[in-house]
Amino acid sequence: MRYFHICCDGSFGNRLSGLIGGLTLARLAGLQPKVSWPSTNMCRALFPDIFAQPPFEVEHHRLSHYYDLADNYDFLSVNDQHMGFFGKSATDPGGMNVNSFREWINEREKDVFYYTPLMYDWIPDAEVDKTIKQINYNQGIMVKLATFLKQNNLDGGYYGVHIRMTDFVNIESFDVDKWIHICRKNPDKKFFICSDDPETEARFDEVENACYLKKEFKTEKYIAEGDWHHAYTDGDGRHSVFNVERGREHVLEAVVDFLLLSMSEAFKTGEKSTFLNMARRIGEAYK
Repeated sequence: MRYFHICCDGSFGNRLSGLIGGLTLARLAGLQPKVSWPSTNMCRALFPDIFAQPPFEVEHHRLSHYYDLADNYDFLSVNDQHMGFFGKSATDPGGMNVNSFREWINEREKDVFYYTPLMYDWIPDAEVDKTIKQINYNQGIMVKLATFLKQNNLDGGYYGVHIRMTDFVNIESFDVDKWIHICRKNPDKKFFICSDDPETEARFDEVENACYLKKEFKTEKYIAEGDWHHAYTDGDGRHSVFNVERGREHVLEAVVDFLLLSMSEAFKTGEKSTFLNMARRIGEAYK
């Protein structure tokens, strides 16, 4: 049996994007999926912390575990600095289509190592929707989701406002006062506020038609003495400047935020957040 090995790495949004894309392509290729979901400073929560038991194998090895196993795989990945750790080149899926993808699969005999957080436009939307609907979250996540919806009377529909603050400093800016004004200007509408910064969420406390999930945990800094952008080398030898530490419990709260955002009519508050873009994308499938 050949495996389509899907490496989910980085933040939750990037991991989910890679998971959905990888599972969809594995099905289109007729290969058995196998998922790698490691604990890193970008996301400490493991796969079973978030999702229900899947019908495929899940590993929790860090990326560096596979460096010495590179000869076992053919790589399908964006061509970035990380491929250098494997000592092999990769085929970039960006220029493919469904037919050329299947041809690439059929021309090879090794397991495929799929390592990209990108959701490619050439993957059929109907197939992506099918994958999204097959992914189930665990009971703990779903209970928190249902409880929040009921407590805030959101069953009739609501708008979502995503405001990412921590590691998006100097990448995208957000006018919080503008969104407070929009909420107050539309008192007959309900707004769900979602931010990685508790102080930003707390600014909506006095807005009667706005709500947010009160958190016990928050995004911390991986290098405590550094700024949100601070150069460091992670445990797999990769260089990064996104100085974040997202603990297990914090990620679980963020996943509830993510699902609440996906069920809303979410505003396009920014362009570059995979968290927001993926929430909007899976919301399309749910609706």
